[in-house]
Amino acid sequence: MGNSCSSGQAHKDKDNVSQHSEESNCCSRRSPSYRVTKPSIDASADPQAMPAHHLLEPSSSMKENRPQLKGPRPIGSSVSDSISLSSPVACTSPREDVLGPPMPSNVCALPEEHRCCLLGKVPGLRARRRKAMLIYVCAADSQDCCAEKGALQCGAAARLRVRARRRGWRVHVADLHWRSPLEQQRDHRFPVLCIAELARQSELGAVVPVLFLNSGLGTPLLPHTLECADFKAALETAEDESDKALLNKWYVLDASTTPPCYRLVRGAPARWRREMARALNVLVRTLPQEACDAYLTTVVEQEVQHTVLMSVEAARRCVWVCRAGGAAAEQTDTGDRAHQQELQRRLNNLQKDLKQHLSERNVIRATMRGRGGADDDYTTGVSAALGDRLDALLDALVTDHDLPAGYNGIPTSLFDEVNEHLTFCQKAAQCTSNREITLNELKTYITGDSTVPLALIGGAGCGKATLVARAVTQAHSYQPDLAVIVRFVGLTPQSSSSHMLLKSIVDQCHVLLTGTVYRGRNDVYSLSAALPGLLGGVGRSRGALLCVVGADALRAARWLPERLPHNVKMIVTVTEEKDEPSSSAIMAVLSSEDGPKVVRAPPVGPDEAKAVLTACAATYSKTGAASPPEAAVKAVQKCTLPLYAKILAWQISLSAETFTELTEPETTPELVICEDLEGQLIQILITTEAALGAERVKTCLALLTASRRGLDDTEILDILAHDDLFRSEETYLPWAPASLVWPQLAALLSPWLRWDARGAARWRDAALAGAAADRYLADCDTAVRRTLIDYYEGKWYSENDPKMAGRLVSQENKFSEEYYNTRKLDELPFQHYHIYKDDPTTFANQPYFTQLDWVHDKLAATDCCHFLEDIALVHIDPLPEHIEILKDVFETHSYALDYDHRQFYGLLRMTMEKRQRNGHQIKSKIVQDWMKEIQEPPVPTLCPENVDFWKIMECKEKRDFSMHDGFDTKTYDLIVRFDSRGKFVATVSTEREEICVWDVVKCQLVRKMVGVTHPINLVPIDEYKCVVLCRRELRVYNLDQGTFLVALKGVMNQKMPYYGLHDPTHLVALSRNRMYVNLMNIETGDCVTTFKAGEDRFLNSLLVSGDGRVLVCGDETQKPFPLLVWSLTSRKLLYDLRIPHHDFITSKAAITYEGSYVCVVSRELDEPSPNFIVVYDLQSGTLFKKWKPGCDTVALAISSIDGCVVSGLADTRILVWDLVTGNCRLTLRGHVAAPSMLRLAKSGGVLMSTDDTCKDLSVRLWDLHTGKLIAVYTPPERITSCEVLLGGSVLALALENYKEVLCVKLYGPAVESVQNGKEAEFDDREYGDQNLEGRTFDVKGLENS
Repeated sequence: MGNSCSSGQAHKDKDNVSQHSEESNCCSRRSPSYRVTKPSIDASADPQAMPAHHLLEPSSSMKENRPQLKGPRPIGSSVSDSISLSSPVACTSPREDVLGPPMPSNVCALPEEHRCCLLGKVPGLRARRRKAMLIYVCAADSQDCCAEKGALQCGAAARLRVRARRRGWRVHVADLHWRSPLEQQRDHRFPVLCIAELARQSELGAVVPVLFLNSGLGTPLLPHTLECADFKAALETAEDESDKALLNKWYVLDASTTPPCYRLVRGAPARWRREMARALNVLVRTLPQEACDAYLTTVVEQEVQHTVLMSVEAARRCVWVCRAGGAAAEQTDTGDRAHQQELQRRLNNLQKDLKQHLSERNVIRATMRGRGGADDDYTTGVSAALGDRLDALLDALVTDHDLPAGYNGIPTSLFDEVNEHLTFCQKAAQCTSNREITLNELKTYITGDSTVPLALIGGAGCGKATLVARAVTQAHSYQPDLAVIVRFVGLTPQSSSSHMLLKSIVDQCHVLLTGTVYRGRNDVYSLSAALPGLLGGVGRSRGALLCVVGADALRAARWLPERLPHNVKMIVTVTEEKDEPSSSAIMAVLSSEDGPKVVRAPPVGPDEAKAVLTACAATYSKTGAASPPEAAVKAVQKCTLPLYAKILAWQISLSAETFTELTEPETTPELVICEDLEGQLIQILITTEAALGAERVKTCLALLTASRRGLDDTEILDILAHDDLFRSEETYLPWAPASLVWPQLAALLSPWLRWDARGAARWRDAALAGAAADRYLADCDTAVRRTLIDYYEGKWYSENDPKMAGRLVSQENKFSEEYYNTRKLDELPFQHYHIYKDDPTTFANQPYFTQLDWVHDKLAATDCCHFLEDIALVHIDPLPEHIEILKDVFETHSYALDYDHRQFYGLLRMTMEKRQRNGHQIKSKIVQDWMKEIQEPPVPTLCPENVDFWKIMECKEKRDFSMHDGFDTKTYDLIVRFDSRGKFVATVSTEREEICVWDVVKCQLVRKMVGVTHPINLVPIDEYKCVVLCRRELRVYNLDQGTFLVALKGVMNQKMPYYGLHDPTHLVALSRNRMYVNLMNIETGDCVTTFKAGEDRFLNSLLVSGDGRVLVCGDETQKPFPLLVWSLTSRKLLYDLRIPHHDFITSKAAITYEGSYVCVVSRELDEPSPNFIVVYDLQSGTLFKKWKPGCDTVALAISSIDGCVVSGLADTRILVWDLVTGNCRLTLRGHVAAPSMLRLAKSGGVLMSTDDTCKDLSVRLWDLHTGKLIAVYTPPERITSCEVLLGGSVLALALENYKEVLCVKLYGPAVESVQNGKEAEFDDREYGDQNLEGRTFDVKGLENS
């Protein structure tokens, strides 16, 4: 009729891992003495060795061999709650010891690459693929596949884009094949542009090639270069003198390249178009077949070569659309039969390669009745087929990209942020010149004893960032154990403002020192106060180096310390500008009596500048490197700045490769050289305008410059498509020119643009961004920002222009339950700030600050720092009341809100109640409306109900939020629910020797018994009587009357004190020597009978079904460990269950209420593979199901009502397995640490999960019918025990440092599962004798009377 402290026991798990059983003399050995758990502050101790639920702590010699105590099994429960609360250490794969200075235990347990990332070791984590599906269109003849491309652009891709963003993904279609003038030039520039765009898209996400190839290869191209040997061989092979003359006319020797080659005459395809076919024919006849395959390629062949034939992944994702039926495609004018045969041979070879590399299901064979593309049925069929395949590919990408929300309690977002800077650092270090003197100065500073910062000063573009990057990459060779924290200002959103940068640095330091991110108040003052102590703590253990590159871009970096703790160094780069106040401000912040130490970045010498020019010219050129012109070489002798040399190198390459749609000029454009860097920066913009047109470039770059955090390809094309400059009636889709102009611009400006983690284009250099703003926004700033506002507010989508099909997208705030419109929520406040810059009151009253649904959505899409960044734009002193309240919420409760946004309404309510307690009167109507809204929040919200709980909240604000192993004080060690009374729980306090009964609806103490000798565990018999484990003795108490009833005879096993309820008058308990199980009479205390498996067989677990009829025990003597199943009704052994070469980890086991099924974790004896779950049918004794989730299971629960098994995994997932089909029914994600404590609502349908090691502080409430997260609650203190009651409408939490049971109630919209459970468990009766309400009973010594 109930389960006892289940089979969870760390000693047994340790025995399992070591594969040693406890022999018969184990009971005769001296047992370790137990003592009450004391708080520990050892940051290096393993928290998994001190789980949150543990009640006792063994002596140091037996630290791991202590009992894992389980909450009781409620009487008559219809849902299993037999999960163990033991630590997951024993079932996880043994981790290797981490050498070096001490680190927090959860950091030590991270994979090596994650530890190295936190320590700043370059390279960091492997680059994580961005959540972007990039469809690249490969087309043989853009005119021949208009209908198919229209089906893709306006049908399949448009639908896929909507579907993808509901899952947090971005879909972009890169299509350059529009029969544009550039494509019709038939020279090298178009294929070079295509391959450049393909390479760029490959860096931004998962490329999905969509190939349109029918019966032709498209426009044949002359090779741009020929190797000298091949050209001479062709001349020798040519028999006709006219053929030789033609080759010599079209190709000239280029001796400036290394090695020399023959290059196509500049502008030849335009000048001698009529001779092109003949020139191609000559090359076909004179070049060997292998050379033809290498030189005479069409655009589509090159695209296929760079996707399908060079990448297995691209081949697996490639979709080929080929048309069958209808008229054959017209053949290109090829000159003669030899050339026609060559093209057909190449087409056959290409089709053969495609059939060999592509999956058959990704080949779409479409049939149309006629040659024209107006067949609606045909277009619809192609669109549907493409949609099906692209949907399947998206599903596969989403599955492959699935990542946990955190690792060992550390959020994934921190790893992503650190890794982004480390990756950039690695790339920057490869660009530096060989300035060893300065590097040695940095090395001397890093390894020295200085306690002041080092300021690396130099002019713009002199290479300060690359010097620091190189020092960072070499730092661990100076000091192997050094912790390096490096940030490049403006590289990521988290480094774009002084406050966000500081928070990011503090989080990384906090993890290195304590194992968790910072949990204190999120304002600059508090963060600034915390930083020196955190740096000092890290420095004491291993030394720390903090590098802030571009600090002068921060206008308010007063938090930079002027003095450093011992063994801590800080390098800051400062741009030396006479008229730049920020640089002098930074130096003023760093100034002290002794510092800062100043190192000037030395100027680059003329020879080095020339080397930079030559190297960059070779890098930027896409058609072969040529020596820089003499004028450029002379220029870099005068201005030796590396950035200046790079700009000249780019201009040199650009003069040869403009990608413009105009005819290639016959002569190289003049190279414009300015004497200073500022002038040359402007030349970048001027040169780009000359190549692509001033108005078009201005429109594109104005949008890019005005945006808050850049624009991705899809956003830019959506906006440009609605501009007449980028529309044409001559193309199949009117907005087609936009999809060609932007790739042209991106290719031209590739050295000066960078693409961030979400794929947005941003200026690489701050000086160039400033120049672009001055040039393009001076006369149209408001108009550009209005355009961005119209786009993100969905104005064009509402207009629904049919000509814009494929480029119209809705802009709702929320895409799905999990994903929000981050770009809209981030950009609109920023753009409106600039619109209302002169009217801050109007800006402060925008919906971004007054509508709680917007605030909630913004928080869901970003985090507290992003919203505080918006608040910082409100320049009113003092702040309006509603702004001040929001600022207080986000600064005070940053940790909880960043963990999960669903807590916003509850924390806003708490903040406003605090203001009222402090005497603040509500003045504004905005806040008055908020007061009404938060009483019934629009989303399910968990709110604490205890009257004085605000005191602990305010106390927590004042205390240090650092996370150390062990608890300060465990007020309550155990919370137990009564199966027959839905609103009451009992609590056990071992240290204070008391047992209490609480009414969770009223948040009141109902009864208290003190003087209970060392209570460890409690199992209810009914709503009043219970069996309590007191040290090693079982005693029966009446909780209503506060009386001791009887003590059961015998002594429990010290390490495994397991027992469970059989019926209201009997229980079963593991004997002292663990060789048998005793059936005890609860009323008399006598032993009725015993169950014994055999001689010298030692049991290590005990599990009783909810109805008390089935008993399951683990046997550690036999190899492999078996499960023994008894019928308590017939008192017979039913089954001896075992799996060859496997052990059962019986600390992770659960049984259904009626005893029909038992699930248990198993592992292979001789393999290090993850453990897995097995389910036995106890009616037949057969193995029912076996599930291998691919990583270790740390917790189990089973529900007969819901017909499922719930497993918590080490990778933070929770899986719900169907007991009927055996399939995985649901995957629940969100925890940042392994959910090692699972609690099912008594009436089913609802699951509560948390981490009993408190790496993840929060509790999560799940709907098991829909798989949706109902609500989240992050308490201010760590949880020592918890329980779910009344169908999930109330949670009972025991917190450290809080002397009551915290009752957390669910508010907001009704959730069907919770509502049904609440009605099923409804309880409105009082507890026992009402005259004893709130009484305290002292039972000390009664057991001896």
